[in-house]
Amino acid sequence: MKQQVAIKGMTCGGCAKTVEKALSQIEGVKAVSVSLSPPQAVIQADSAISMAQLQAVLSKAGNYSIEGTQAANEQKKSGGGCCG
Repeated sequence: MKQQVAIKGMTCGGCAKTVEKALSQIEGVKAVSVSLSPPQAVIQADSAISMAQLQAVLSKAGNYSIEGTQAANEQKKSGGGCCG
């Protein structure tokens, strides 16, 4: 199953690598491709991964969030990514 999610808070290549590594560690994930432009991740997995689980992993990895979620709205107040 392929999932594509917009990610907020990535500001550099280091951020993209951090997000890619974090998402790759989710059980059932086969491959992850992260880009800065547009800021998104494409996830290949055995089955769909819930937005809540994706958000939890991103929050643990740093100041990243899935676009359109409450966490993304709160992030506006605190800066973004690993750089600021």
